[in-house]
Amino acid sequence: MKITAKVIADSISREGVRLITMELEYPRFIHSEFMTHRVFSRNAASSRAIPIKSMMEQVLLRPAHPVVWGANQSGMQADDLVSATKKRCMEVWSEAAYSAVKSAQALEELGLHKQIVNRVLEPFQMMKTVVTSTEWDNFFTLRNHKDAQPEIAELAIKMIRAQDASKFFLIGGD
Repeated sequence: MKITAKVIADSISREGVRLITMELEYPRFIHSEFMTHRVFSRNAASSRAIPIKSMMEQVLLRPAHPVVWGANQSGMQADDLVSATKKRCMEVWSEAAYSAVKSAQALEELGLHKQIVNRVLEPFQMMKTVVTSTEWDNFFTLRNHKDAQPEIAELAIKMIRAQDASKFFLIGGD
């Protein structure tokens, strides 16, 4: 699994307003966190549009998974790591992904449509999203933070790096 952020368009108006569009890839299980930011214009890949076979291959070959294996505790953050090894946690997670693929295969064999079958695979899917905004600071402040879920924090860091490395062009320039 690789969380990515790439600037695909970057411009600045004569008034100094910078408009950036990024292509992102991240675990689907943090998509709802991303969607809470209303200043973004975005479009994301739909489970209903992707063929079942393609989705199963993605889940088998590069399933989405946690980047930190935090121990259960009260609150929204898992600060302490579990005593189990990271390798064993990954084995159990991979077994769950494989089980989801087997269930998806069985549902497909029953003749069900991808809009139903792919839902079984969603916890293990990677998400592709294109996002455009002129306002990034609030997202970066909230998501590049020790209290943020580690996967969205990693996404925010990659987005900041992509933005910092990007060169914009002037709209309406001579």
